[in-house]
Amino acid sequence: MFYFLFVLSVVVIFLLLFTYFVFKYVFGPREEKDPREIPNDEQYQEFKDETVTLITRLMERPFEKVEIISHDALMLRGRWYKGEEDKPTAILFHGYRGSAYRDFCGGSALVFEKGWNVLLVDERSHGMSEGKAITFGIKEKYDVSDWVRFVEERRGTEKGIYLFGISMGAATVLMSSSILDKNRVKGIIADCPYSSPEKIISKVMRDKKLVPGLLMPFVKLSTLIWGGFSLNAISAEEAVEKTDIPILIIHGEDDRFVPSYMSREIYRANPEMVRYETFPSAGHGLSYMVDNKRYRELVDEFLSSGVRLTLN
Repeated sequence: MFYFLFVLSVVVIFLLLFTYFVFKYVFGPREEKDPREIPNDEQYQEFKDETVTLITRLMERPFEKVEIISHDALMLRGRWYKGEEDKPTAILFHGYRGSAYRDFCGGSALVFEKGWNVLLVDERSHGMSEGKAITFGIKEKYDVSDWVRFVEERRGTEKGIYLFGISMGAATVLMSSSILDKNRVKGIIADCPYSSPEKIISKVMRDKKLVPGLLMPFVKLSTLIWGGFSLNAISAEEAVEKTDIPILIIHGEDDRFVPSYMSREIYRANPEMVRYETFPSAGHGLSYMVDNKRYRELVDEFLSSGVRLTLN
């Protein structure tokens, strides 16, 4: 009996340590870096100079620091850029272990030029915001709702609120559509979202020559033990299926991180409310850089007229 209990204890301790390592590796907070540090990937290096110029320009733009307390008592922070009094507000959500400055160095210009108010958010466990875990949109979707409430209390509801997201931020704002509606959010623009947390994690595992079928149970267990959330609690695809909020999804066809078929899956969940557009040869989050003119036209048309059904 003693030997059995000893072996069982060793197994349990090993399991706890292993799941903790998995959790910290996959879901741990982003280390703060200079947002002008561009990934070495060839797709990003092609636009390095232009990206650094846009980031620097955004960093130099004056803003007001704002903060809220999240639904689970975290201090979340963002940057408020005041626009014209009668114009809508755009709330921008960056990607996984990304930077608000870098991920929206280009896209933010589209709303600044319209004179809109802009709220550039540091998501939980990133930048100025608190948090010990990145939950791939599971808990962040409630943060989106909290930020929407902040804008409503600051500016009222009649001027309009729009959500913009890139990568994980895109999946997050789509997930938030399950708890928001068109009376609170007039439209969502999602650039290169994944269809579910499990699918994107499995895809990255395969990229690293790992076997999702063997490792995913440990990933799911790690989120339950160390993060207090289920990886399958919600997906962008499930949330969009029942939403009444108009959505524009944009995705690069040469996205090597989040494949464009994931956006197609989301589109097919509710084609009446979603417009889906792809950009040939564009990498992850690079559609704006690859074809700036078309990107602007799509965003302008969506913001002025809502969804026009398109299947690429």
